[in-house]
Amino acid sequence: MKLFAALLIVTSFTLRAQDVKVEYDKSKDYSHYKTFKFGQSEIVTPKEKKQISDKELNKLIQDAISNEMKEKGLTYSDSSAELIITYVAGIFEHSEIQNLGPLGTSPNSSSQTWTSNYSQGELIVDLNDAKTSKLIWRINSQTNTTTPEARQYIEQIIDKGLKKFGVKPKQKKK
Repeated sequence: MKLFAALLIVTSFTLRAQDVKVEYDKSKDYSHYKTFKFGQSEIVTPKEKKQISDKELNKLIQDAISNEMKEKGLTYSDSSAELIITYVAGIFEHSEIQNLGPLGTSPNSSSQTWTSNYSQGELIVDLNDAKTSKLIWRINSQTNTTTPEARQYIEQIIDKGLKKFGVKPKQKKK
């Protein structure tokens, strides 16, 4: 029982530790959107790092987004959607390069460079206005979408990322 409690605490801490950034114009009113559909999306994970299939991951992401949009009063519509939702998810390879300067080298030597290569899981969700094709809302998160716990991570990201979507902005005091 103690092991289960400890595991639950570690899991909940891990879920809260995700990095989620939301980009949108805070002065605009998004409450007039009533319909949505999914556009072209992509899963980018090397085969050797996959623990769940692309089909399953697509379903997890689309279900989380659909549920959140429906809670906000939007309905799915293939033909006349006002919003087109796209996403990219997977593991991306990154490199960091840093110039260390002449540390530990002889006076006439050139500086040393440090390089670090690493993999990072990401989920980026874009909401685009169907009429103008312009991006109106972006959720950019760093998470692990390749594990069996992906459902929990994705649901938390979508919940946090769309929390203020459809809420009328506060009027500025004059």
